[in-house]
Amino acid sequence: MKADRYVLRQKVVLLARKEGIKAAMREFGCSRNTVRKWIRRYKPGKTASLQEHSKRPHRCPTKTSAAVERLVLKIRRQTGFGAERLKMEFDVPCGIDAIKRIVRQHGLVKPRKKKHLTKRCLREVKRNWKLFGQLCADTKHLYDIPHYWWQMKHLRLPVYQYTVREVVSGLTFTGYADDLSKTFSVLMAKQVCLHLAQAGVNLKSVEWQTDNGPEFKESSQERGVPSLVRSLGSGHHYIPPKAYTWQSDVETVHALQETEFFDRETYLSPADFWNKLTTYWLYFNIARLNRNKQWMSPLHIIQKQSAAISPQIVSWLPLDLGRLLNHYVPHSRPQRGHDLPVHP
Repeated sequence: MKADRYVLRQKVVLLARKEGIKAAMREFGCSRNTVRKWIRRYKPGKTASLQEHSKRPHRCPTKTSAAVERLVLKIRRQTGFGAERLKMEFDVPCGIDAIKRIVRQHGLVKPRKKKHLTKRCLREVKRNWKLFGQLCADTKHLYDIPHYWWQMKHLRLPVYQYTVREVVSGLTFTGYADDLSKTFSVLMAKQVCLHLAQAGVNLKSVEWQTDNGPEFKESSQERGVPSLVRSLGSGHHYIPPKAYTWQSDVETVHALQETEFFDRETYLSPADFWNKLTTYWLYFNIARLNRNKQWMSPLHIIQKQSAAISPQIVSWLPLDLGRLLNHYVPHSRPQRGHDLPVHP
């Protein structure tokens, strides 16, 4: 672009010298003063003579002094504080924008890692974890999905989903109920543990992770998922308060299933709902390729990493937790809320 401007100005000067200023004005559509300026500046053989001159003022009365710049740099290196905090806590004798400029010009601003790069790094770390080393358990409210809500009311379909996901393979286990309670969370965890044991997974190497929701939280009077899985040899830990990204593996599944299943499927009856739900989760665990796991399905990853685990582990069928509870305790219904009267 700069080379093109130089050539254009050179043509203006040559035409003006040959045919006059008016001819150059008409030919290039510029003013008399513009032609005169470039004639005055032009020096044959010197490319720089036809370049734009800096319009920066020769002096700036408000320029930050060198002493203030040194002070800003010294405090910044010692504390790592941002511009506003430096101004507030140390009363630096210059404006916040000036502090930002000084810090930026001297390379003291560490560029933030973009979100997608951070996620990529975390995926690489998790990819090297031990298979079935961690299970993330969570619950999902289904009543806030508009397309599903009216069908849920009309056909009396489940209101809550209990989800357990294995981090490395992405294998997902689900159960459904009408209530959010410790009873159902314990029942779900028990069924998952039995399923894993039958498929050849060593429960002593499994670590369960849950949030601090009341359906998972224990007290001295009430026992829940942590006590159950520890009694079977597995470990358990809660995520730190408000550390929502710790559950990103299972939350990702919730977002996917809402987009791919609950937002688009229509059911003729409860039986039709369970049939379609079962088909989707079998597809998810057996055939659905995961872009974030090198385009492999949970079944492919398990078969690749462990020959000791039976492929039947992916044949999990979504549980009707209410009906399953009646099987354990006939004619019983869990108390609404988060009470846990007995282990199912």
